[in-house]
Amino acid sequence: MSTIVAARRETDVLEEFYEEVRRIHGRALWQTGGASKKPATLSYLWKYQDYRPLLLTAAEIVPIELAERRVLIMANPGILTAWQASSTLLANLQIIKPGEVAPSHRHAASALRLIVEGRGAYTAVDGEKSYMDPGDFVTTPNWTWHDHGNEGDECVIWLDGLDIPLVQVLETNFFEIHPDKKYPLTQPNDLSQRLYASGSLRPTWVKRNVLHSPLLNYKFSATYEALKRMAEQTEGSPYDGVSVEYVNPLSGGPAMATIACFASLLQVDQHTKAHRHTGGTVYHVIQGSGRSIIGGKIFEWDEKDTFVVPSWTFHEHHATAESVLFSYSDSAMLEPLGLYREEALEENGGYQKALGKFEPAAVPERNVRTV
Repeated sequence: MSTIVAARRETDVLEEFYEEVRRIHGRALWQTGGASKKPATLSYLWKYQDYRPLLLTAAEIVPIELAERRVLIMANPGILTAWQASSTLLANLQIIKPGEVAPSHRHAASALRLIVEGRGAYTAVDGEKSYMDPGDFVTTPNWTWHDHGNEGDECVIWLDGLDIPLVQVLETNFFEIHPDKKYPLTQPNDLSQRLYASGSLRPTWVKRNVLHSPLLNYKFSATYEALKRMAEQTEGSPYDGVSVEYVNPLSGGPAMATIACFASLLQVDQHTKAHRHTGGTVYHVIQGSGRSIIGGKIFEWDEKDTFVVPSWTFHEHHATAESVLFSYSDSAMLEPLGLYREEALEENGGYQKALGKFEPAAVPERNVRTV
């Protein structure tokens, strides 16, 4: 028997074997070659100037009774199976008109708000109401009753960050609407501010073992003051500038169990060095302007823009004006699991070579129904 015939027979036997394995919904591991699946998340930038007029239009034509939460999702074009910013995180923009109140609900996913523009709105969590100003970081921890309303005279817009994709992968995504549509207010307004905002002082009578922070609203005025004070004494991290993490004042851990949140101050013309780490990161420009080089591409950002850095992708920032970047990532979950890893770029003095500029992805054509 020739070598060619023998090889064909061996191939036929293997193909028959693989088909039998497939029929029982199995696969042979060695066929994968040990290769990891290519991440779907693309580095991407969403311009606020594109979203703001659409949000204002939505506020006029979409009643809150229909939408409950009037939200536009920032959908990463690399993730074709769902609408999300990264593999584990959502980044949405929400608008609420004066006089509106959204009903109370709770869900297994953790959520945050970063106020973008407008004043007079509040968030209420488990009976405590907190009024929100631009730049404030507000927590709505998992499985807590929360609602929001606008008692001011202008529209208020904020960035929503949620870990819904992670919760869905784990098949633990529960959701519940409050039967009375409004969770009763049982605490004084901003009580958690008075109890926990000092950070270094803890009320001795409070015993708290929950994973999320008891502080509902991390005020931007206090964060910015702290960043400026630090910047007088240090240049901070070579990769993030003067950067702070929003922490649980009782444990020192992340503000939420699955989402780590940060604020970074970049001085005029400051150019950080490049590094990469596991965990996708969403950035929002609270103030300032500049550019980031992400995976070799230049991303030009302005105040109120949002962009995403995929896991294990080199990134660096160059501010053209004093800038404050808010960011959140899934590193809070990765570190306890031993999956967090970080690496600095060694070549070219620690800076990437720009290989091009970010261009928005082409919009796929809509499927047109034919009769």
